[in-house]
Amino acid sequence: LAAALLAGRLTAYAREQAEEAGLNAEQQEILYSLTSDLNLLTDPDAIRAELRRVILSRLGAQRVDFLPGAAPRATAGGSAVIILLEAGDTVYGTLQAVFDGPLNASRHRLLLACAGQAALALQRVDLTEQAARGRTVAEADQLKTAILHAVSHDLRTPITIIKTSAANLDDLGDRLPPAERRELARSIESQADELDRLVGNLLDLSRLQAGAVVLHEDWNSLEEIAGDVAARAYVAHQAERIELDFPDDLPLARFDYGLMLQALGNVVENALRHEPADRRIIIRGRPLADALILEVINHGPHISAAEREQVMEPFYQSRDGRSQKGGVGLGLAIARGILEAHHGRISIEDTPGGGVTFLLRLPRPSSADKPAPEAPPC
Repeated sequence: LAAALLAGRLTAYAREQAEEAGLNAEQQEILYSLTSDLNLLTDPDAIRAELRRVILSRLGAQRVDFLPGAAPRATAGGSAVIILLEAGDTVYGTLQAVFDGPLNASRHRLLLACAGQAALALQRVDLTEQAARGRTVAEADQLKTAILHAVSHDLRTPITIIKTSAANLDDLGDRLPPAERRELARSIESQADELDRLVGNLLDLSRLQAGAVVLHEDWNSLEEIAGDVAARAYVAHQAERIELDFPDDLPLARFDYGLMLQALGNVVENALRHEPADRRIIIRGRPLADALILEVINHGPHISAAEREQVMEPFYQSRDGRSQKGGVGLGLAIARGILEAHHGRISIEDTPGGGVTFLLRLPRPSSADKPAPEAPPC
């Protein structure tokens, strides 16, 4: 009898140990699965939803609420457990889980561990958002500093010229020869245009960086865009400074005509400032399997590979004096922003024989997206 009692007690103890080991393995599997799923989530609501799902399906809760997101409810005879979702010194809410009866110590520890993992995931998302806000504030502060620099130097230059020319006209107008009066008037007009262009570039850059640009896309010809830019350059320089090279079968593309005209115009204007007087800029169009390319081929100074990304940044000024030929360093930054808004990009390559080539890349439309051919007239 004693041997039977001892064997029964040992068997019961072994069964309890096996059940506890199985329970621990199950709890570890639940906790590991929850942690793995939470690591993939970046939204606080999704993290709370995953925690609610695990507590309901794996821990057997009747109801799960997050406070103060949901008002406390009566337990209706059940047993409620309230846990702070706390990580570090920050509380990310309160968990209220209702069970049909009191939890044993093992299940309570598992519930605490699940809530702790969710709180750590919420802290990770919060810290990521804080870091992103910090980068945004730093970029905004950098842009503000650059704008102040532009205002203090580049914008004040045309204002000073306009003020001086107007004062000379007012004080010496009757005593100045007609030719000099016309020259002062033309100087005021040209500097006013320059001031308008600078302010417009600043506003365009701020809209691009704020994501406030609205695209009015339609089917357009890249050759037509290049022709308009060449015509404007001829009016500005009173000389043919641009040569066009487009194949007859270059397909149409979907883009905002006005914005792309501004982007290509900015790139060409930048290239013309450094083009030798006896050479011409070449604008060439060519199709690729997945893109349409506009090449702006310049024969001026070389841009090193390390500097090619920097010249696309707002207000960038080169160290070798190239930037002293005009501009405040906004044209290429605006062009890149416009291309990126069209899901394209702009890059720089070497021109054979000297100079640089700007490549403006736009996505090539698929055959399903191409416009239907117009019906022949009756």
